Amino acid sequence: MSETPPSILAIGAAHLDRRARSSTPFQKGASNPGVVTETVGGAAFNAALAMRLFGARVRLCTTRGGDLAGERVAEAVEAACIDEHAFVWLDRTTATYNAILDDRGDLVAGIADMAIYDLLGRRLLRQRRVRLELAEAGGLLLDANLSAETIAHLLARFGERPTAAIAVSPAKAMRLSASLPRLGTLFLSRAEAATLVEMTPATDAARLAQNLVDMGVRRAVVTDGPHDAALIEDGAIHLQAPPAVASLRDVTGAGDTLAGVAFQAIVAGRPFLEAARLGMAAASRRISMDASETGETVDTIARTMEAMAPPRSLAS
Repeated sequence: MSETPPSILAIGAAHLDRRARSSTPFQKGASNPGVVTETVGGAAFNAALAMRLFGARVRLCTTRGGDLAGERVAEAVEAACIDEHAFVWLDRTTATYNAILDDRGDLVAGIADMAIYDLLGRRLLRQRRVRLELAEAGGLLLDANLSAETIAHLLARFGERPTAAIAVSPAKAMRLSASLPRLGTLFLSRAEAATLVEMTPATDAARLAQNLVDMGVRRAVVTDGPHDAALIEDGAIHLQAPPAVASLRDVTGAGDTLAGVAFQAIVAGRPFLEAARLGMAAASRRISMDASETGETVDTIARTMEAMAPPRSLAS
């Protein structure tokens, strides 16, 4: 494993996350008492935060509007010591993600207002500064808020260096479909995997993973909440039980944290299965904390990984 901190370029979402959590068991179609919080999130931003925690040198390329929400995002990026290349559109509004959580912290529904990311296309990303950032980075992490065309363009430009993508949601996962054989590592949920392989989320996790392999996926982590994750590596499929979570607080951003921690480990030279387990440990810590809480440590995450059960290999 390299002792030099990996240099990673993350391109995608950085915006406001609004969470409305019910204080009582959630009732559909009714007014539920609860608490609303607002923090800065977004797949690329959340992953960048996680990579910075492990010492990676991260540059975030994103876009936002010229509004107060955009100012909050800029302040959060600066406070996290993340280098940023932001395209700011003064006449546009910054993206937002609005989540409704039940009293246990599980997602009931979410609405993503992400139209501004459609502007983060090939024309902007051909600018000299972005070309230099692509040339200098040791790893490239994308999220599916980008268009399919933009994703394919960036992966082609990055060549054989380590790449990864976060599927973001079932609605956006298909943007990755044409680029799967070129992509180094894919991070997605069971529902997103089902969309990609055109099956139902009830499909067996091993079958979903095998279909992803058949579509050209080289390495992937397919999460399924508290159930076993499917880890794909060069045609081999492993099942990995996630760490136990004593108190689930908020699932928002857990998958992004997993992706960031695992990918920085891959770029640093760690074996894939070890990197994936480290990411799962980080995600388990994330969902047991409130969005406003800080102070997570690398040592705590490493100890959580060491306590995990070993992965189980499935026969091909």
